[in-house]
Formats: sequence, C-alpha cells, structure tokens
Amino acid sequence: MVGIGAALFAAGCGSSSTQSVASEPALSAGGSEIGTVSDSADADRDEVGLDATRCIVRLHGKGGSGDATSVDDQGVRSVMPTGNAEAWGGRQWLYFPDDRYDEARDVVSRALEAEGCGVAVVNGFSNGAAFAASLLCAGETFGDIVQGYVIDDPVTDTATADCAPPVDVERALYWTSAIDQPVGTDCGQIDWTCAGGTTVDIETYAAGLETEVIESPNTDHAWYRDAPEIIAFLES
Repeated sequence: MVGIGAALFAAGCGSSSTQSVASEPALSAGGSEIGTVSDSADADRDEVGLDATRCIVRLHGKGGSGDATSVDDQGVRSVMPTGNAEAWGGRQWLYFPDDRYDEARDVVSRALEAEGCGVAVVNGFSNGAAFAASLLCAGETFGDIVQGYVIDDPVTDTATADCAPPVDVERALYWTSAIDQPVGTDCGQIDWTCAGGTTVDIETYAAGLETEVIESPNTDHAWYRDAPEIIAFLES
C-alpha cells in the first residue's frame, strides 16, 4: 500500500509539541500479539469529565513507523503507534484477515491504554487511513473512547464494502487524488496492501463509510495533519 516513507512521516508534524513522553514499545518483526483495552473498563464518553486526557492516534503509512508520544500546549497527546507488519524497509498496518485485524487493533488499544486516553480521535494516512477505515467499519470505539475518525488519502480497497460505522462517531475523509487508480486495479501488481486485493473508486469507498469526500489542501500524497476535524471531533 502506498504510504509515506520514514523521512516524510517524521517531517510532517501536525500539532506543535512541547513535551515528549515515552513511546509505546514497537512490535517485533513478527508482529507479536499484545494486550487490549477492555471495552467494559472505560467510562462512557458522556461520563468522561472535562479533564479527561485527549489523544490523537496517528496511524502511519506503509513503510513508515511510529514515534514517541508528544504533548502540545493544550495538553493534547499525539499517540503514534507502530504498525504490526514489515513493509518497504519500515512498518505497515496489516488489517486482514481477521487474525491480523485483531493484532493491529490491539496495537492501537494498547497505545490508548498506555497513555491513559479518556477521549480520542483516530487519524490515519494512506495505509494507516485504510486501517482506520477498517476500524470504523467494524464499529470500533475502544470502549467509547473514540469520538471520531479522520481518514486521510487512503488506499481505496474493499474494506468499506460491508461497513457498519457507529452512528454516534464522527468521520471525515480527505482525498488528494494523487494515488487514484482504475477500479479493479490488482494491488499485488503495484505492491499495495489492500483488503480484497483490488481497488475501488473513492466515491464507492466514501459511500461505505457513510460520508462525503473532502478535497485535501495537498495535491501530492501527503498527510494533512492539521485537518480541522481532528480537534473539532475531540471537543464534540
């Protein structure tokens, strides 16, 4: 799957960081299984106080990596876990078949737990965006922690075909058109990671997510880390 390289990932910071805290331990090359936040362990978001830890979960693209958590001057944590599989000299999110989806989900779950997140928005780019869409379609809120998903320039695979997004979870889909492919493109031929093995058009992808396509301010395949919906969803 197309994704930013490690250098672009490191350079494309979104919110300003004033403090760096310990990062989540990266998975081994084999993608070992890790713990999960219990859905029953987290308070319903309506009961979370104003002082709850706010987190943005950043899901990197194929060939990228995670990073240490950073905290901006408003106390918002950018949590940057590392993908569960090797790819392109770095890591990727492998979210199919079911056992790999569970493994990738657990990486995010552990990151939320480790940072004590009370409310969160998931923001994925490229391969990370496709994984984020898969989480949304599975109805994943990590125990009512996640208030929204911002999906940025995803690989438009078939993961949204049978989508069942939670009605009370916000979502936004950004698109640059830079990685647009003909419908039915064989992902193996272009070394992309795609659920179902082929691509769909962006309109079909968006329809599955029950949202509209928002034109990205970027014209190349680059992460729009300052998408306004990220903070808006955190504060909703």
